[in-house]
Amino acid sequence: MSSAPPQLGEGGTLAAVAAGGAIGSLGRWGVASFASGAVWATLLVNLTGALAMGLVVAWLARSSPHSLVRPFLTVGLLGGWTTYSSFALDAHGLAGEGLLGLLGYLVATLGLGVGAAMLGLAVGDRLWHGDAVADDVVAKEEL
Repeated sequence: MSSAPPQLGEGGTLAAVAAGGAIGSLGRWGVASFASGAVWATLLVNLTGALAMGLVVAWLARSSPHSLVRPFLTVGLLGGWTTYSSFALDAHGLAGEGLLGLLGYLVATLGLGVGAAMLGLAVGDRLWHGDAVADDVVAKEEL
C-alpha cells in the first residue's frame, strides 16, 4: 500500500470511500442493534462481508466499472460492514465465559470467514465465467 497522503485530485475516491463506509457502518450498527449486542452479530457481518468481498473481487476481475466502484465497495462499504475491532472485543468477552465458547467463536470467525471469501470467489467465477484473473484484483492495494 502507498503511504503517501491522498492528493487533492483524489477527492472523488475519498468521497466514494466515505459514502461506502457510512453505509456499511450503519448497516453493521443496525445488525448489532437488532441482535441486542450479541457477539454472533459480529460473526454474521464478518462472514457476509467475506463472502461479499469474494464476489466483488471475482466481478471486478471480469468487468471494467467506474474507477470509484472498487474503493466504494471494498474499502468503503465492506470495510465499514466488517469489523475486526468488535471481533477482538467479543473474543475477549467470551474468554471470561469459558474456553469452549471462545475457541468456537475464533474457529467459526476465522475458518468460516476464509471459507466464505473462497466461496464468494468460486461463485463469482461461475457467475462471470472467470479464470485466474481474480488473483490480480486481490493483489491491488485498494482491497
